[in-house]
Amino acid sequence: MVGPVDISVVVPVYNTEAHLEACIAGLLGQQFSGACEYILVDNNSTDQSAEIVKRYPAIRLLSQPKQGSYAARNLGLSEARGQIVAFTDSDCVPRPDWLERITHAMQNPEAGIILGRREFQAPSRQVTSLAAYEAHKARYILSGADREVFFGYTNNMAVRKSLLEAVGPFVELGRGGDVVFVRRSVDRFSTRIVRYSPDVVIRHQEITSVWKWYRKMYIYGRSFQNYRKIVAARPLSNAQRMEVLNEMMSVSKLSWLRSAELLAILGGGVISWQLGRLSGGP
Repeated sequence: MVGPVDISVVVPVYNTEAHLEACIAGLLGQQFSGACEYILVDNNSTDQSAEIVKRYPAIRLLSQPKQGSYAARNLGLSEARGQIVAFTDSDCVPRPDWLERITHAMQNPEAGIILGRREFQAPSRQVTSLAAYEAHKARYILSGADREVFFGYTNNMAVRKSLLEAVGPFVELGRGGDVVFVRRSVDRFSTRIVRYSPDVVIRHQEITSVWKWYRKMYIYGRSFQNYRKIVAARPLSNAQRMEVLNEMMSVSKLSWLRSAELLAILGGGVISWQLGRLSGGP
């Protein structure tokens, strides 16, 4: 693209051919009034992911031989020309108004990082309830002032390029580099720099069942045990989790039966997270 760019979109790609076409369709289908560029970074894929991206001339394909999604994001970031850099993953599909909503959220001059809402792929009520709980939890944490529970997720995050230049690039961990970046930004400036925007929405295609959500919780537990060596971090207490659940029950008008079902599923998630934490290191 010739000329100025308002938003650069950076997406790491690694062996996601099953989901990549849907992701690309979501990117190229953006109803965005500004100028944007799409940078996808292949990270040693052994399937047809890179070949799929090459079919789309509107997308710039880079190659990062150093393994790791944050190494791939950092390469894309180094080539990004937009004043805002939006991140998602190649197994995620953004809503058509994703970039427009990001632009609107960034009109607040205090906002440096926008974190949006993540929906899950499966239509089951259990998975839908989990996505709603996760959204309430993100709003609860990111609207508060307790920086030690702040977190980030690069499957639906937008950042001012100036902030990335001041605090970044991402620490190239296996996982959790997004959390470290958010925490370092908050520590350097304030919690007000991070904004949760429920109108900025992606659909995570990988989460299709409660069991796959449990697997993610296990991975997040391992990640926590590693990134807490870099930044001071702690999880929500059980009392805080119940506060989030009670708020969700009230807003969503869940029956007691569905609430009990969700509570049981969340309990399994806590166990999975703790098991991941125990396996993640001392």
